[in-house]
Amino acid sequence: MKITRLVFLAWVSLALPLSAQDAAVEAGIDEAFQLAGVRGMLESLPSQVNEMTTAAVSQFPKDRRRQLEPLIKDVSLKFLAPDAFYRQLRTYFVKHYDSQKMATFLALQRTTAYRSMHRLEEAAETPAGQAGQRRFEANLKSDPPDAARVDILRRLDQALKTTETEVRVVTGIVNAMSAGLGPQMPVDLDTQCAAFTVKVQPVLANNVLMHNLYVYRNADDVDLEDYVAAAQQPSVEWFNGNLQSAILAVAAERAARAGEYIKDKVTPRLN
Repeated sequence: MKITRLVFLAWVSLALPLSAQDAAVEAGIDEAFQLAGVRGMLESLPSQVNEMTTAAVSQFPKDRRRQLEPLIKDVSLKFLAPDAFYRQLRTYFVKHYDSQKMATFLALQRTTAYRSMHRLEEAAETPAGQAGQRRFEANLKSDPPDAARVDILRRLDQALKTTETEVRVVTGIVNAMSAGLGPQMPVDLDTQCAAFTVKVQPVLANNVLMHNLYVYRNADDVDLEDYVAAAQQPSVEWFNGNLQSAILAVAAERAARAGEYIKDKVTPRLN
């Protein structure tokens, strides 16, 4: 009995710190995701994919499009629900966690300079901020941005891999969903998918630029240059690279499921 009790106590003493450690890891990931704007990106993903997939089937006759487009929207919402995607993304990130690099990353993110930028980013995600962005973009035609500011923000986009990640996620999901339609799609699907990728890249890059022009409109060029330089530090590059890998892995898994769903549930109804 004593031996059993000692074994049990030893197990508890080991299990409790592990649970606390796991909680700390998840808390760190949640903070990092929040600072990186992950949830905002996931919330916009279903509408982006729905829009891009609808464009991909625009070649169909009108009656067929009317059948497909509602189904595409349903699939986008079903397989790209932000909360479920976020949980799966966090689970993936836990498996590839590096406590030292994450600590360095979060320490940088918590500095005054970074927090100032994050406040601008968070303000832009509010309903008032989103309404403000629409007004801001409408005024850009009469008040175009400075070329130097555009250059800085494009370099920031490259450093953070924002457009690159969005393009790979959206095209991967769209291609999987299109492939799931099988014989419903044209025979030159591969060619059209490649053309779609070329077409969507500048669209998403421009969306990122417009968003960043609005988000950082009150930041000066010196602060933005510092932000770009910080984004190129090893800990930030590690986080962004790992985050991109995680997003792509989860998106690929969900895209495959969406493609199978379309193949099994949708196309028979169209025959």
